[in-house]
Amino acid sequence: MKEVVVITGATNGIGKAAVLDLAKDFQHIIFTYRNEDLKNHLYLELNEINSVIHLDSVYCDFSSFDSIREACDRIKNLTQKIDVLINNAGVVNTTYHETDAGIENTFAVNHLGYFLFTNLLVGLLPSHSGKIINVASAAHAFVKEMQWNDLNYKKDFNMGFKAYGQSKLANILFTKHLSKKLLAKGIAVNCIHPGGVNTALGNQNKSLLGRILKILLKPFFRTPLKGAQGILYLARMNDNSLSGEYFVDSKIKKTSMAARSESSQERLWEVSEEMVKQTFNL
Repeated sequence: MKEVVVITGATNGIGKAAVLDLAKDFQHIIFTYRNEDLKNHLYLELNEINSVIHLDSVYCDFSSFDSIREACDRIKNLTQKIDVLINNAGVVNTTYHETDAGIENTFAVNHLGYFLFTNLLVGLLPSHSGKIINVASAAHAFVKEMQWNDLNYKKDFNMGFKAYGQSKLANILFTKHLSKKLLAKGIAVNCIHPGGVNTALGNQNKSLLGRILKILLKPFFRTPLKGAQGILYLARMNDNSLSGEYFVDSKIKKTSMAARSESSQERLWEVSEEMVKQTFNL
């Protein structure tokens, strides 16, 4: 039996499907939540699967850097080691709005949330066995490059498709750069595309077009468990030699050229440090 997994966005969608499956063979699961009712329901389901599993939940609003820092402090008090860290929490926004820090919400949650949460916890991952899994998306191909002069997409938000694609491109750039930084420690850092999944992602959108798009696409979605297979594959993979890769259906796939740009990987890291106002020397 494996040991400790930390997962974000576990109360619904592919995160929930993944954590319910991981409960079969992990001793300790720590998950973040925002909704108290969903958290309590997940506890009941997890205990039905494994009555002796050690469960902890930590509140975290990934649009708030303060909340992320508080959650990471709490996690450090709950465990001295993380075997698998899964970044899954995310949003799709069809209308423009910013966080309290003045950052467009999609970029703040989907990329900077991964960046800050991971960097604050990476010291708990053991060398040569620790794993970091980032949920990215084929939507990274929506954009040809990072929009460095307007990362907020304030001038061209347009239903948020490009903003979402940029945040997923950032996930891959972050994955690849972090894998290089952790290469000497033998910590595997990979990302996945889960496919189109029928989840609650995007339910916060109130626009009529956003709701219509979800209804029209629903017949083409795969189940959350099917979407979670890439997470489960990487979480249970014994070989840590594979790192910095992008997986689709549990197989390594090529990303867009923009995601392979080493200069963009380096620049994104520097810009991200500036935006979260913290430097990380790994």
